[in-house]
Amino acid sequence: MAPALAPKQYPFTVVGVLEIFYEDGGELKKWVGSGYLLKTAAYPDRRDLVLTAAHNLVYLRNPRLQEVHFTVYGDRDVYSIAARENGSLRYAIAPDYDKHPDNPALDFGVMVLQEGAGGANEPLSLTVVGDTLRVAATIAGGVSARVKVDDRRVYCSAVTAEKQKYTPLYYPVDATAAGMSGGPVLVEQHSAWSSIGVVTGTGDVDGTLRGIAAPIFAQTAKIIDTLIATSLAG
Repeated sequence: MAPALAPKQYPFTVVGVLEIFYEDGGELKKWVGSGYLLKTAAYPDRRDLVLTAAHNLVYLRNPRLQEVHFTVYGDRDVYSIAARENGSLRYAIAPDYDKHPDNPALDFGVMVLQEGAGGANEPLSLTVVGDTLRVAATIAGGVSARVKVDDRRVYCSAVTAEKQKYTPLYYPVDATAAGMSGGPVLVEQHSAWSSIGVVTGTGDVDGTLRGIAAPIFAQTAKIIDTLIATSLAG
């Protein structure tokens, strides 16, 4: 089933559409992805941290980068990425992603907004997963085809998220759409929402095309804290 419009309520109100504008061949182009407001035990009170897919953030390296917009679902404001005094942008990508860009487990990164977002909505915490998993979940994010007509709403799909020992998180391919990369894999436990992954796109799992996501392993969570520290430094 294709992604449907998400209700304008938590946890979807901490998910946003990421738009990165850059010049290419004299034309202004745009990359569309997604992301979500994040908190961790080391950074419990910040509202300016966004977890997203690394392959979204590589567009920030473009020397002809023009603008970065992040629109949180239900928020009227459009946020941008924070910058240091020297002009460098506050973001960081998983350290081994550039060596292994086709490994979905490494396809994550962090960026810092120029100000807190989400209003009174609590940023999502992360839930660590193991080598195997089968759980009811919801993926969420923007849809590129709709953003092109100025629709920055968030869409979602209820899925059974699965993981085997040597696979990424996966779910039916028709549950995802271009533009959702960087969004969360949401689970609800004891009336509390958290994310167990970062949507990364589609890929082959045991000979079948699936929607896939980077799982939040214990090591992943540690790396994310390091990426946050790197992004905030300087």
